[in-house]
Amino acid sequence: MTRKIAFVALAFVLGACGDDNNSHTTQPKPPVVSSFSVAPNENNVLSAIASLALENADSAHIVYWTGSEAKQSTPFRSDLSSAGRAAVVGLRPETEYSMFVEAIGGGATASSDTLTFTTGALDPFLAASHLTGDPVLTGGYVIAALQNAADGYFTIFDSAGQVAWYKKFPAQTVAEMKQQANGDFTVILTTSHGGEPVIGSAVELALDGSTVRTFTAPSTSPYFDDHEFWLLFNDGTYDGALFLAYNQRTLDLSSTGGPSDSVVSGHQLIREDASGNQHVVFDAWDHFQLSDNVEPSPGQPDFDHPNAITFDTDGNYIVSWRNLDVITKINAATGDLMWTLANPLRARASDVSIANDPLHGLRAQNSSRILDNGHLLVFDNGTRHSTPASRVVEYQIDETGHTATMVWQYQHAPALFTQFTGSVQRLQNGNTFIGWTWPPVSGQEIASDGTTAWEATLVTPRSQLPYRLTKIRSLYSYQKP
Repeated sequence: MTRKIAFVALAFVLGACGDDNNSHTTQPKPPVVSSFSVAPNENNVLSAIASLALENADSAHIVYWTGSEAKQSTPFRSDLSSAGRAAVVGLRPETEYSMFVEAIGGGATASSDTLTFTTGALDPFLAASHLTGDPVLTGGYVIAALQNAADGYFTIFDSAGQVAWYKKFPAQTVAEMKQQANGDFTVILTTSHGGEPVIGSAVELALDGSTVRTFTAPSTSPYFDDHEFWLLFNDGTYDGALFLAYNQRTLDLSSTGGPSDSVVSGHQLIREDASGNQHVVFDAWDHFQLSDNVEPSPGQPDFDHPNAITFDTDGNYIVSWRNLDVITKINAATGDLMWTLANPLRARASDVSIANDPLHGLRAQNSSRILDNGHLLVFDNGTRHSTPASRVVEYQIDETGHTATMVWQYQHAPALFTQFTGSVQRLQNGNTFIGWTWPPVSGQEIASDGTTAWEATLVTPRSQLPYRLTKIRSLYSYQKP
């Protein structure tokens, strides 16, 4: 009898210990929204700044809507798990929105109270600026640089052609702009057209329009070129920048009808590392001659005029040189010329022969881009074609056989002549997006068979000459267009 009681007592004790262990199992605490407020964004009336504080959250986002329209939301962000600020963008002017925070954590969700926020009015210039066309853009947004007298605007239009995002630069001229791989926006600020002795810079902008970084040219090439700027990343980590700059030399051009003391600009390709150290990758003075210029004229500030940088599939650089009618491949590590694609009628020799092109090559080209398949896509301005007209042309590059074979081209009907600017992109859906940026300014998306999916004209109170029109998919993050 005694033994039976002891056994039962021991079983009771062990069972009690087991229950005690279970009672100490840590259960995830549900997220809590401690505070939430919404304020205007001083950089952009079409956005709001949400401030929040959270407990026990893994990530959070802002849900917003107006009237009876469907709810939208910002992306979930893990850096908002305790506190932070989030920009809500792409709003319409003078419109009341409802907003709340939704947080997730520990398998649970929590929401704040709903607040209301009313956006401000656009300034008269932006309010009167839009893209007009039919049908509606096939999703995404269009970036365009606009100028209202002295003031510059980084402007993004939505799929309906209305201004969705902007950053105003008072008393500054805006040039090349894009959305970078980290989702930030960059813009070159300068009055230079590629050769004047003007000190410029590039600015990286966060989604709320605040400045992340400012980039300037090195002292040896003090003038920041206005045509192309890239942020660089290594496995998602910021790794510096790549851009064009230039310096000047005084030369005797009397033999070609110029002054004996002509000031001429020549360009350098500049690589800046993540610490801000800069070095010259390629110097046009070392590789080209003044006689390579296809349209020399008195007073022309630069003889080479690079206007586009793109990255080959092997990581080396492809650079377009307008005033040479030349595209080159440059070794990113050594700065050596790997090949030169030149029109056969140009002064500069080509080591890549052009095949299957009825126009036999490029004239004053812009916006050269390497596609995922290694093809070269170019906006050919056509300035020196027998009948000046612009087109888009795609070449298959065979580096072993030293050939560039045209596999596709497109010319607008009726023909358009974009004399100095222009842009082209190949989209994920296989369509091609073109910026015809010489007045009248228009954007066009075409299918591979040449049919038009979308076309629109830029309407503003003042005449515009944006350098490029480019398409992006999202305001909140970079997604390949």
